[in-house]
Amino acid sequence: HNSARTLYAARPSGSMHAQMERWTRLSILPLLLLLIADSWAFSPCHLLGHRDATCSSRSASVELESTPVGISTAVDESRHDVIGSTQTRPARSLSTSPKLRDAFLAGIHPEESQDELGRGDFIFSDWRRAWYTYGSCDTLSREEYESGDFVVDPFTGEADYEIDAIDGELPADLVGVLYRNGPGKFGVAGDRVQHILDADGLVLRFEFSSPEETSFRQFGGAKQTSRIRFTSRFVETEGFIEEREKKEFTKRGTFGTAPRGKVNLFGKTFGDEPKKAGLNSDPEKSSLTSRILANAGSVDIKNTSNTQVIAFGGKLLSLWEAGLPYNLDPVTLETIGQVKMNDPDRVTESKLAVKAIENIPAEFQPDFLGGEAYTAHPKMCPRTGHLVGWRWAQDTSDGSMEVTFTEYSPEGFKVVAEATHKLEKCSLAPHDMVLTENFVVLKINALSMDQVSFLSGAKGPAECLGMDGRSPVRAFVFPRPTCKDSKMKPFVVNDIPACFSIHFSHGYEDEKTGNIISYFSGWPPSDSTSFLGAWGGFCPDYCDIPETFYWRLEIDPQGQKCVDLRVSPGAENVCAEHPVVHPGFVTRSPVFAYAQCCNVVGDASAPMGYAKLRLDGGIPPQNLKVGEKNEDVDVFWIGSRRFAGEPLVVPKRGANLEDETQAYLLGLVYDAAEDKSSLWVFDLERDLRDGPVARIWLKTALPHGLHGCFTQDSLQTSCFC
Repeated sequence: HNSARTLYAARPSGSMHAQMERWTRLSILPLLLLLIADSWAFSPCHLLGHRDATCSSRSASVELESTPVGISTAVDESRHDVIGSTQTRPARSLSTSPKLRDAFLAGIHPEESQDELGRGDFIFSDWRRAWYTYGSCDTLSREEYESGDFVVDPFTGEADYEIDAIDGELPADLVGVLYRNGPGKFGVAGDRVQHILDADGLVLRFEFSSPEETSFRQFGGAKQTSRIRFTSRFVETEGFIEEREKKEFTKRGTFGTAPRGKVNLFGKTFGDEPKKAGLNSDPEKSSLTSRILANAGSVDIKNTSNTQVIAFGGKLLSLWEAGLPYNLDPVTLETIGQVKMNDPDRVTESKLAVKAIENIPAEFQPDFLGGEAYTAHPKMCPRTGHLVGWRWAQDTSDGSMEVTFTEYSPEGFKVVAEATHKLEKCSLAPHDMVLTENFVVLKINALSMDQVSFLSGAKGPAECLGMDGRSPVRAFVFPRPTCKDSKMKPFVVNDIPACFSIHFSHGYEDEKTGNIISYFSGWPPSDSTSFLGAWGGFCPDYCDIPETFYWRLEIDPQGQKCVDLRVSPGAENVCAEHPVVHPGFVTRSPVFAYAQCCNVVGDASAPMGYAKLRLDGGIPPQNLKVGEKNEDVDVFWIGSRRFAGEPLVVPKRGANLEDETQAYLLGLVYDAAEDKSSLWVFDLERDLRDGPVARIWLKTALPHGLHGCFTQDSLQTSCFC
């Protein structure tokens, strides 16, 4: 999602850098004066031509109450106490659902059967609370925190405690460490980010010891009496530290968060100061003038390190796809520093992921060019144990992207093999990849970049992306770096029907046809032109988000063409995201896939369950209209006042890895009635609809996260998404 960091390379270093900076700002002065003139008569919303957060009645900021509750800033959410809007239904009063209304007013869960659920009904204010800043209190000083009794340090996100509140029974063969990453700190000094994906990363750690280890395992000098230890910390990136010290945004965010600027002209002040209503209040959009004054010509995009975390080769790395990884301590989660994947032991400075300019001597090259970025979605090959991923850099000479695929060994994180290729006519990095026994596939969505809006500072890079939901899309297919077949050559498939891919669960080469088959979550063809725009504001708004389905894509490598693209048979009307399979089947054909499930009526809504999807033809395709329930899918609904995070499939200790049911599904759930989060454990040798075997309760709420991994030893990750 964060591709524009590397799009521009125009600033030399040193004094030449400063001269270029001044020239860039002078070059947009006419535009700036025009905007200043316009700002006397029009609001920024009129100038931008879209629904701005400061002009939307739904997104207007709310005032803080005078007294914080615990370490969370209290916010009046009453105007959001409605049944949340979806793609097909507008927001509705709670009075339309007396059962849900009464439970909400009583602060409890409604009595709901599995048959009643699955249509996507949720309370919007509950969903907003799933995106509160972790451990936040805008009025709390360091001295007050240290003199109080708080679970979470709001300055570092640090928490460390044993978990003993468990519903059900924790399985004895669930042993290892679960790591999670996602947006966790949603702003600075009371000024909330404009988009949830601009928030700073929060890494979580759940350590599950075996029953025989618990009695002697030591943490911080104290004997552990529980089998589970929880730890958390914010990823302290360069931008995180700088903003914490200066108490304001200092770098541009990918999705629109940015520093604010002011200037005095003709006796009038242009620009603005934020009201700083609180990190759990609606973000305050700065004026267009302020954004241009502070950000015109700047291409320094903040690395939030908030997308994925992987444990491999004895290292723990936090990933963000438009920059370098951050190395973390695998036990304490303290940030060690920014590193390159090929040298994870050495802290390095960041540079723009743009290749050096051709035909310019090295001594005259801008020193901030020549960097690289690493994907947030590498894959694990179950056969070799290799981590397979790719780094990229923009080539401004021809509008292409240079990508280098690398396979790493778990022994010392050593490079096994590399191969470098070009993505022609590609200026935006793909979000995810497909890995098979012999191939790597990158599917390129139909996106374009409005460079003027970005360079002028008017919008963040992702805001400048335009989506064409009706055009065919491409896929680049490359031999894996370790592929020994010299006959396999890279090729491009140009005839894939319109669709928008998000996350790939797995891929494989069909034994009979040799075709490459992959499965992914994504959006159907649409007239939508905004890229993740509906995720802006306080939290995702499902009235503007397309339905997300689970798709099957088949490519013929001999004919170099698309054979088939369809919703996975049997998954019709199942709105699902973050699909995963058993880690032993990432490059093979599994029977089952699992996903975070929103509803089974073909709508777009908040995630409120987990689905088990058959891929072996066991469920025939269905012709369902929007609103019709798919009754054939194995789903467990967690309730209309709970929200499901990404699932992860974890093999049981000592399991037969050829049996994909000998595993657990783990999913973090936010409970709005309790205002706490819990980790749900499902035994995959049973149907999902039978419910979890254990619910592990944390002491606080966690923000709705993104991706994670599970490791059963110190060398390599067992599985991740």
